[in-house]
Amino acid sequence: MVTRKSQSQGLKAKTEKLEKELDKVQSQKAQLVTKEKELTKQLKATKAEYIVALMSESGKSIEELERFAKDKAEDATENGGDGHVPNY
Repeated sequence: MVTRKSQSQGLKAKTEKLEKELDKVQSQKAQLVTKEKELTKQLKATKAEYIVALMSESGKSIEELERFAKDKAEDATENGGDGHVPNY
């Protein structure tokens, strides 16, 4: 009888330990998701600043940049975009 009781107590302790570990991992997961969202937001903002800086340094007018973007978009459409590139 003593063996069964000590076995159940051991399993209860193990269960509690595993539940605590699971709670800890779930908490870390939530923190990582939040951090991922923050980093994604910061990356987008930094890329936008980078593009603005490149545009500023290029000395091109907005009209020239719009024309460049439009021409590139039309070229991609005429050439099939990235879809025509075979996979190797």
